[in-house]
Amino acid sequence: MEKSWMLWNFVERWLIALASWSWALCRISLLPLIVTFHLYGGIILLLLIFISIAGILYKFQDVLLYFPEQPSSSRLYVPMPTGIPHENIFIRTKDGVRLNLILIRYTGDNSPYSPTIIYFHGNAGNIGHRLPNALLMLVNLKVNLLLVDYRGYGKSEGEASEEGLYLDSEAVLDYVMTRPDLDKTKIFLFGRSLGGAVAIHLASENSHRISAIMVENTFLSIPHMASTLFSFFPMRYLPLWCYKNKFLSYRKISQCRMPSLFISGLSDQLIPPVMMKQLYELSPSRTKRLAIFPDGTHNDTWQCQGYFTALEQFIKEVIQSHSPAEMAKTSSNVTII
Repeated sequence: MEKSWMLWNFVERWLIALASWSWALCRISLLPLIVTFHLYGGIILLLLIFISIAGILYKFQDVLLYFPEQPSSSRLYVPMPTGIPHENIFIRTKDGVRLNLILIRYTGDNSPYSPTIIYFHGNAGNIGHRLPNALLMLVNLKVNLLLVDYRGYGKSEGEASEEGLYLDSEAVLDYVMTRPDLDKTKIFLFGRSLGGAVAIHLASENSHRISAIMVENTFLSIPHMASTLFSFFPMRYLPLWCYKNKFLSYRKISQCRMPSLFISGLSDQLIPPVMMKQLYELSPSRTKRLAIFPDGTHNDTWQCQGYFTALEQFIKEVIQSHSPAEMAKTSSNVTII
């Protein structure tokens, strides 16, 4: 078994090296190929040009999705909370990448029994930029917050990728399970935008360890987003293997049977709000809520009136209820604020 694993590990490293070499070759050879084709023509040269362009576009997808350097100081400076109990933590993933986390502790009444929210942010900036939102969660929801910087973001090592972000989320959950001072029966996942896709994946793989998920202004999948953003091109007909990053939340949500809160800002100009409604409808959870905020934009829905009330009500229902059926009777599934 060990020999088989070592062989697969070697093959995987070899394939990654080959892909990296091919990508470099595509960039170097594209211009000479175009010039040669212009001078001499030929089907083979045309095919090589298409392959080179496809390789470049495949690699370029990361540039369109991940923005760890926006704003420009995001990789150099990560703001920290002041005057509030917190820990600046570094952990390692299964593939050896060092991640930076910030744990903000709730110190009020019954703090040892407070829920813990693992916070997965969007595709730009770092965890320090989410502190105003996180501190309001701390005050209004009376929870612990563990903010996560993905690989390639903030002070975390590595380079962002779909599989890498999944490994990051698993490492963070494993870390939470090692903390004797955190209640492991009250683990909530929160994800906004790209973070929603990460939260849905983690929940789909760890239903026995997650109490509930809360996702905000997230998407069905990257192919769905591509079809929306590039409607002038028939993106919907591209096969999945053309996408380097897929984040197929519309499929993975079917594995998330734990209580689920879907938060939708109807003024979101980036991700169509209809995607949040569709995720809600696809969810098999018997305990699901859809909180709608007509004035909520992509990044600022949390500033809408009633936002924290909706989250607080959901968390209380999850903690207090003894069965999904019991919770389902407590309130309407759709809240418009």
